[in-house]
Amino acid sequence: MEIFEENFKAVPGHPLLLDLGCGRGEFALYLKETGKADLWNYLGFEPSAEQLNQRDIPALGLGFARATAEQVPLQDMIARGVLIKEVLDHCYDPAKVFREAKRLLKPGGVLVVTITNDRSYFKRLLPWVNQAHKAKQTDHLFFFGPSDLKKLAEEAKFDSVLVETYNYLKLPRFLEQLLGLLGSRVTESLLDFTDAMGKAVLPGLGGGIILKASSKK
Repeated sequence: MEIFEENFKAVPGHPLLLDLGCGRGEFALYLKETGKADLWNYLGFEPSAEQLNQRDIPALGLGFARATAEQVPLQDMIARGVLIKEVLDHCYDPAKVFREAKRLLKPGGVLVVTITNDRSYFKRLLPWVNQAHKAKQTDHLFFFGPSDLKKLAEEAKFDSVLVETYNYLKLPRFLEQLLGLLGSRVTESLLDFTDAMGKAVLPGLGGGIILKASSKK
């Protein structure tokens, strides 16, 4: 969220933000609950009617439509931002998704992609656990590391590509539940601290990947 704020705070009006693979509208709900829905003209696309029907989408007062991330029914260079949040590994053609995002963005627009890191340090430490977990994820068609996302963005002809990892703190589930009892402020401070340390000591090996890409034309 902060990345979009940084890039759009100087943009006049209500720039169009596309949420590809918006699922049940989680990001839209976040915008609504935090009072930030008026920052952008939000439009979410989701191919699954079942996903969209799991929440009272009309009550959010934001735009939604059914479409895949590979084929969005909008004209070229229409948006200032494209978000692909935790969905690329479910797409049939990730390369086409990146090309579609590039097509939709205005010059200077920004693409943000977040996804689980298949090259994280804890997955490397416990490869058999990772393989067993992946075998159960039948809805995941692909698994990505930081270099995979960077290559996809570069092949889609984005000029500026930045890839980082985050979510370095990995705890057993019961400890995560205990941590949640400490309150959001303490939890967020701890996550920020471990991410800062992790990026310095284990760059590229955090549990999640975030890619930011933009293009001049």
